Formats: sequence, C-alpha cells, structure tokens
Amino acid sequence: MATSQPFEIEFDVRFYETDGLGHVGNTVHVGWFEAAREPLFRLFSPTLDLSTWPLILASYKVDFLAQIYYGKPVVVKTWVGRLGGSSFDVYQEIWQSGVHCATGNTTMVHFNYQSQKAEAIPDNIRERMLDHLREA
Repeated sequence: MATSQPFEIEFDVRFYETDGLGHVGNTVHVGWFEAAREPLFRLFSPTLDLSTWPLILASYKVDFLAQIYYGKPVVVKTWVGRLGGSSFDVYQEIWQSGVHCATGNTTMVHFNYQSQKAEAIPDNIRERMLDHLREA
C-alpha cells in the first residue's frame, strides 16, 4: 500500500547539538520531533494560541537507528500513525544524507484543559488528518 503525504521539515544541525562523541546528542531528536509536529498542531489550532490549546502529549518513544552528525541538515518526516476517537499517534522519521537515522512515535490526545478530559477529535480536523495517515 502507498503511504500518504508526510509533512516534511528540514533542520540544520547546530554545533551545540553535538556531544563529546561528535554526533548529535539523543535529547535533540525529541526537540526536532516536537518542532516538526507543528503542522499537525495547526490543524487543531491554526494560530497556535496557547490560551485555547487543545492537545496534550500522552507518551513518546524514540528509536535510534544511525548516528547524526554536524555539518549536514536533517529532514523530519511526519505522518499520522493512528487515528482514534480522541487520540492519535504521530509517526516520525529523521533522515540525514539519505540515511534513516531515527524513528519516533508520539501519542497525542485532543484535550479540554478546563474540564481536564479528553474530547473527540472534530470531524473537520479528522478529515484533514486522513491526508497524512501513514498506511501500513
């Protein structure tokens, strides 16, 4: 099966993101993954207004597949991995110079901070998310 269109963003690897071993430190991946989720965030909150923020992070996992080095940009590809009633998984990959370097999976919940409860993902947002659903 074909995979739908991912969101893609490129980041320059900054010198301070490298560690004593000369490769990007493992905490940097999480930051890149979060920044690359912004297009999905905008489906829920086009202006990214934090006073009406509708999402909460429930969990994340990162698998490190290859080292990333300073001097060459990375590309983060982002798909909707699973779409539930009030939650969804975000599947992401980091690539550098044609090498798949890391995979991330994050569970997000459509959340009402006033009631402190999960809410169903609105149909109009769900439809737009389907354009980026990663098919197995």
